[in-house]
Amino acid sequence: MFRKLWNCVSGVYLLYELNTCIYMLDPWEKRFVNAFIFAILGLLIFSSYAFLPDYTRKLVHALLPAYSSLSDLDMDHQRSMELKIQ
Repeated sequence: MFRKLWNCVSGVYLLYELNTCIYMLDPWEKRFVNAFIFAILGLLIFSSYAFLPDYTRKLVHALLPAYSSLSDLDMDHQRSMELKIQ
């Protein structure tokens, strides 16, 4: 089981290296490029969550259908709380 998972992850990483052409770089250069890419990706995710929360929530609902069923319950609860306050 673990071996199969490891082979899958290593295959995806190999495809990532081939598509970004970092397989030709030295190990320290690979680390630098990977850190840069993941930093940009992290900043993109954070800024989309901070500045576009409704759009990000809709995107998460579209990508994770199980999450959307739970959030519907939360939204119903939130609506009922708003009605009680008014």
